[in-house]
Amino acid sequence: MEHLRVSRRELLHGILLGLVLAGCGGPNPNVPLILALKQSIPGSLLNEFRRSTTARFQVQLLDERAQLLANLRRRVQPSTPAWWDPLGWFQPRQPRVALSLLGADGLDRAIVSGWLDPLPEDLLGEKWVDLDPRWRQAVQREENIWGVPWRWGVTAIAYRRDRVIEPIRDWADLWRSDLTGKITLPDHPREVIGLTLKKLGRSYNDPLNPEDAELRQELGSLHRQVLAYTSSEYLPILRIADSWVAVGWSQDLYSTQASYPELEVVIPASGSALWWDAWVRPHALETEGLESLDLGSLFVDWFNFLLDPELAPRWVNLSGIPSVLPMDPAQLSPRLQQREDFQPATWQQSEIWRPLSTSAVASYLNLWDQMRQGLL
Repeated sequence: MEHLRVSRRELLHGILLGLVLAGCGGPNPNVPLILALKQSIPGSLLNEFRRSTTARFQVQLLDERAQLLANLRRRVQPSTPAWWDPLGWFQPRQPRVALSLLGADGLDRAIVSGWLDPLPEDLLGEKWVDLDPRWRQAVQREENIWGVPWRWGVTAIAYRRDRVIEPIRDWADLWRSDLTGKITLPDHPREVIGLTLKKLGRSYNDPLNPEDAELRQELGSLHRQVLAYTSSEYLPILRIADSWVAVGWSQDLYSTQASYPELEVVIPASGSALWWDAWVRPHALETEGLESLDLGSLFVDWFNFLLDPELAPRWVNLSGIPSVLPMDPAQLSPRLQQREDFQPATWQQSEIWRPLSTSAVASYLNLWDQMRQGLL
């Protein structure tokens, strides 16, 4: 997952974001657009969907998750061209972005900022009601539904077996004296404070008391174990063995393990935090000429296709990423059957973050700053 240093505003909406948008090519302005990530939609399945629907659509694949959120923001809050750039004032008409993939860490910011429209239940397709209640609750805010969850991963630990003698099993092992100065942690306060809460036998979603003496002591001790806080460079540091242990995201870690078999990937026994992607509906702009587009059938057909239990094993085996749909292990490739993130216990023991209040955001940031400055 791509994550950058938190600002106070970004954490308020539960997102660490790099706002860089790649060039877009030339999509047809008269055909609704679906935004996704490269390698997230296998071409064979996309072609199969084209044959199954009468709805017109086109797909644009972006390189990074941050670009998905940046696109939502730029559509609603376009930048004003400089006076000295006359060509900047004449932009070609862009297609209506009907659907976009979005990481869970950007959902609340997009909602609060007005970059999304809620999804009426009649557009969710018939398979929405079959989703696990935890997933349906994850995308609901009050009475509105803001997305359709699709796939997920967890925060995990990777370590080098050629450097770490005693196996790592749980969060508490990060405090071991033999790992001092050899660990990279995400540059993300909720991840780091959350895993410390788990070490203490608590929940990621427990109310945070910044004056909690036990928590402060554990955070101070953990800080002394850290080589670097990074959410983007932890894999290169681990590959060259500057670090021996990295806390990161299961998708990244398992992908790297395929090329570096000396790495061991562990999902902590006490449970972890869930990361997930959802399909959302970008805010409709008055200038987009929506009256000529029949998006309802596209929404229904797309969601039914994505959540088809017969197709889900193909998505999963091609991507190596768990689906929100429960799956018989026999439907998985032998390689995936062995991975911890596909074991039922991982889903059962992992937690979906709840949104934070403004006061909770301030508490996290203040405690995070004290930890990073070595004041705990």
